[in-house]
Amino acid sequence: MNENADINEIREDIAKHVDWALDRKIPLPELQATFRSVKNSLSARNGEGLKTKLNSEFDLQKLSKLKKELEKLLKSHVFFDDKLISVYYEVNVEETVGKLSEFFKTNLSTCPENETEYHPIKEVKLSDSVSLFQFSIVREISVRDILDPNDLVESISEDYQQLIGIKKIPLACYDLVICDTENNYIVVAMDLASVLSRSDLNLAYINFNNYIRKNIGVTLTNACDFFPKIQELYDEKTGKNGVTEIVFMTPHGTTHNERLKGHQKDLRDATYHDEGTKAVRNEKVDGKLLGNDITPYRISMRYYFDNKNLDTSLKSSYQAINTQNGSHLYEAYIYGTRSIDDLNFILGKLI
Repeated sequence: MNENADINEIREDIAKHVDWALDRKIPLPELQATFRSVKNSLSARNGEGLKTKLNSEFDLQKLSKLKKELEKLLKSHVFFDDKLISVYYEVNVEETVGKLSEFFKTNLSTCPENETEYHPIKEVKLSDSVSLFQFSIVREISVRDILDPNDLVESISEDYQQLIGIKKIPLACYDLVICDTENNYIVVAMDLASVLSRSDLNLAYINFNNYIRKNIGVTLTNACDFFPKIQELYDEKTGKNGVTEIVFMTPHGTTHNERLKGHQKDLRDATYHDEGTKAVRNEKVDGKLLGNDITPYRISMRYYFDNKNLDTSLKSSYQAINTQNGSHLYEAYIYGTRSIDDLNFILGKLI
């Protein structure tokens, strides 16, 4: 194969990586930064522009480096980012690792025959005590798409200025089981938590747990209850973290949904939030404080670092806080995590 053929092949691989990254909703600025890290002039305003710039680059070494950096980016995203997680402690972790390893040895599948069913595709030793088991499955997701009326028959298009359609597209998902024998926990992570709807995530979670129970003999019960952490996260204020969203109920039963606005870093410092909570806490009857406070039941927290931010969201509901058996929440959303250290940092805030 000559050098031109090598370059064209690498360009095609890079273009596929860009498409995959955009499908996974990796932020465009992160892709742009990856291109710029190899060569400033390779960056562009959008995904199509990034791919187009490849045609004017003939340095095989630079293209090879860009491909490697994109693969590293995608790998870290697939392993750790944009996940819905549950954590289990009351389980024999070493026995679970043994069952999963044995299953992967005999059932590893690089080219699954039926992509809409689960297939074990990769076992990774992240450290002496942490093992990651990756499964693949293709799910269909619903996306909104604006249609061009000119593409439709005249009897339909003449009455509408804009048409919006819902179409199903296949999306490769990589669900995980992460086992830590030193810290004695198991994490089940559902992929693309921000892309899939909540109902699709719930169904995926049930199906994945049924799959590992029936096919591997691993039954996971008694997940960690994250609900008490909602209040703890709200009360945690270090200057290096910030609440980006909160939903809470007042003693009078009024629900408030607040999101971070503009360039602020912490919703708790916003005037509208600070004054509102003070009004609740300072409410009096006959001159005596009632001891009122807000009851948060959904919160998104961001931890600020020099080179990245880590986010976690705990999303309970109004119905959950009014159940007779008490409020419980067994799943957490995590974003921005790109390594086992990032994951352990977030777990330290949730457990």
